[in-house]
Amino acid sequence: MKRAIMSELPIVRTLVPSIAGVGLFIFVVLTAVRASNGDSDMSAAGAFAISAMSPIMAMTSLAGLDNQNGWERYRATLPISRKDIVSARYLCITIFSVIMACAAVLLSIVAIPILNSVGIPSTGETVFETAIASAISMLFSLMAVFLVLPLFFRFEHMKAQRLSVGLYALYMCLIMVTLNSFNPISNQLMSIAGTNPDSAVLGCLCGAVALATVILGVVSCAISTKVYRARDL
Repeated sequence: MKRAIMSELPIVRTLVPSIAGVGLFIFVVLTAVRASNGDSDMSAAGAFAISAMSPIMAMTSLAGLDNQNGWERYRATLPISRKDIVSARYLCITIFSVIMACAAVLLSIVAIPILNSVGIPSTGETVFETAIASAISMLFSLMAVFLVLPLFFRFEHMKAQRLSVGLYALYMCLIMVTLNSFNPISNQLMSIAGTNPDSAVLGCLCGAVALATVILGVVSCAISTKVYRARDL
């Protein structure tokens, strides 16, 4: 496993500046647009956006670089089992997503006194609520990534991308149907951007989403390992 992770690091290092730069740009734009209207709530929304986009950007960027540089075939010649290769990819995407979500929350916290200093009163969420909401955004995005990752291990890059679009659409429809069917969950998620969300309920909701993400990740990793072992590189 250690060798597999080390083989991922050179690729991850090339992605960090670009993804971090895009995330910072989105955060600044969202915060500036809202702040221009005298509202600092959007600093939290910037954190949500970064947290949600990071897993998908990491997955597609890693898969794209694999395909572009022929890294998949080269890595298959290394003394690394395919199970470790798959596990390392899942682990790297997860760790990168968590780091980006934490960075997004820190940016949101830093933005509040900056906005206050220029005369825009802070009406944003508390640190806890921002952190919980960012975590939930990241976890929902990770579930989408885990849903489509087996396609990238089974098929060549372009075909996997085409197929993943349909799965993303199905996933979004499923999420919307679930939220519409369970109003308490939907109300709590919407209350993050509204007034007086229940911190205890938000914590339990985040824990439930995290558990669902872990279960889906384990199942997805097992499927990816099985299809990747059968793939002829």
